[in-house]
Amino acid sequence: MTQTTSADVVIVGTGVVGVVVAEQLLDAGHSVLMLEAGPRVSRAEVVENYRNLPLGLKGSASSSYPPKPWAPHPMPGDDYLQLEGPDSYAQTYIRYAGGSTWHWAGTSWRLTPEDMRLNSLYGVGRDWVFDYDTLDPYYNMAEQKLGICGPSDPALQWPPRPRSAPYPMPPLPFSPGEEKFTRVMKEALGYTNLPVSQARNSGMPYDDRPACCGNNNCVPVCPIGAKYDAATALNRLEAKGAVILSNAVAHRIETGEGNRIEAVHYLDPERQEHRVTGKHFVIACNAIETPKLLLMSADSRNPNGLANSSDQVGRNMMDHPQLGLTLTLDEPYWLGQGPVVNSGIMETSQGDFRAEHAGAYFRMNNFARNRYETFNALATGKVGRALDE
Repeated sequence: MTQTTSADVVIVGTGVVGVVVAEQLLDAGHSVLMLEAGPRVSRAEVVENYRNLPLGLKGSASSSYPPKPWAPHPMPGDDYLQLEGPDSYAQTYIRYAGGSTWHWAGTSWRLTPEDMRLNSLYGVGRDWVFDYDTLDPYYNMAEQKLGICGPSDPALQWPPRPRSAPYPMPPLPFSPGEEKFTRVMKEALGYTNLPVSQARNSGMPYDDRPACCGNNNCVPVCPIGAKYDAATALNRLEAKGAVILSNAVAHRIETGEGNRIEAVHYLDPERQEHRVTGKHFVIACNAIETPKLLLMSADSRNPNGLANSSDQVGRNMMDHPQLGLTLTLDEPYWLGQGPVVNSGIMETSQGDFRAEHAGAYFRMNNFARNRYETFNALATGKVGRALDE
């Protein structure tokens, strides 16, 4: 076993939670050591992976991030996760330095005060133990760290209440299709299609990231880094003194006297064991890998795994259920200019109906349609000039 130099704080995971926590600690003068199970790659490598994918896989969020043998993650058609039951669903997280923000859309809506008081207002679920105003300053901090763009007009903000701090940047403009959709929704149904608050630079550089230039390729990767992903922060963290170890697969958390965590054990790609010590530890691997690591770390003091006296670690996970529809319209809408998710109708998520069923968020995806229309045209058997047309 190799003893790795310790740090004030050891963070397992280099996704958005890990890097935001790490930067706060570094700025406060603490030493930070970060462990990442997967590889550290350049943006150019990911873009090239995407360019070389077969057309049928270009819609996959994960296929541009082939997993390493020592750090597998869910991929289309594999069995890394064994899912059972009628409510199982396919995860698309990746184990790469920077985490799954590599391929997220950047959407960054806030909860509303009503979301936090479901029991008091609607008699279902449980209320949060603190209110929206308690959470608000932390939302502001996160929006500054990620570089969120959003509207300054209160009528276009969500939730519909005065903001205690402005968004760091203004919203991105709508595509022609979104402008038409916004007009039709208001005229026909009375709904307001809002600009999405999103982690993307709008018209200006921010945190050494360039402004969005409308590649419409946010998923699976922003080719220029205008969208926030945690990988954009890694070089900055190292310049501040962080030590980042990639290809380091944490597999056990060690406890000691008083049941305090004393070390994290990880394996390198050659399956050599390493032990990392620290004063404090942050486990930030994602919603599946974090409980997995806690459960794998069971010992005589914690027979059900760490932090699991409730027996709830790894239970009660919830996805964002969604239903997608493809429409053929009488008029062209010309989607695809700007981000893939750039607007949405949020008012349908609130109301007394929440005593009976959940709210819904509606949006017209701003995806360019080239790939989809190509498949549709090929399916008709067209070739040559007919296919071009």
